Amino acid sequence: MSSPSPHPIRPLWARRLDRWTLRLARAVSPVLGRPTDGLLVRLARVARPSPPIEVPSAADLGIVDHLDEGRRALSGGLHAEALFHFRERLRETDDADPWAWHGRGDALQLLDQPDDALLAYDRAVSLQAGQGLHHMGRANALDALGRSRQADDATRRALSLDPTLTWVRPAP
Repeated sequence: MSSPSPHPIRPLWARRLDRWTLRLARAVSPVLGRPTDGLLVRLARVARPSPPIEVPSAADLGIVDHLDEGRRALSGGLHAEALFHFRERLRETDDADPWAWHGRGDALQLLDQPDDALLAYDRAVSLQAGQGLHHMGRANALDALGRSRQADDATRRALSLDPTLTWVRPAP
């Protein structure tokens, strides 16, 4: 039995050409010497033609990033569509994506459903308690529900985690 070829991709004629090229290089190098670094740099810069590599996009593969689509729908005023995408993202992640919960809370707030929004923000906080924006979402939902004292507490917590969030809700 013959042993498997060490170069299964290259044809036999190419492997033979490689061996002859190597022998020729060994014979000529003592006469010509080693190529200069400048020559090697110039050779490295020579553009070699190569076929363009086409990388399919997620859309080409039929993959939808529901988190991005939800954010896009939310910013476009399509709140029900945003809810759909955030729900799909939560299904994909077994309800473990705090940003999908946060986006869901934002959409529910904009749909004038602060009770459900508060539940979504609470879930985002439970998954990522160190993120001030989730606490600020809670504060806004609590404020919409008329629970000012709790809203102020949530705002303080948010600002303690991220002092730059004053643009979302003024400090109490």
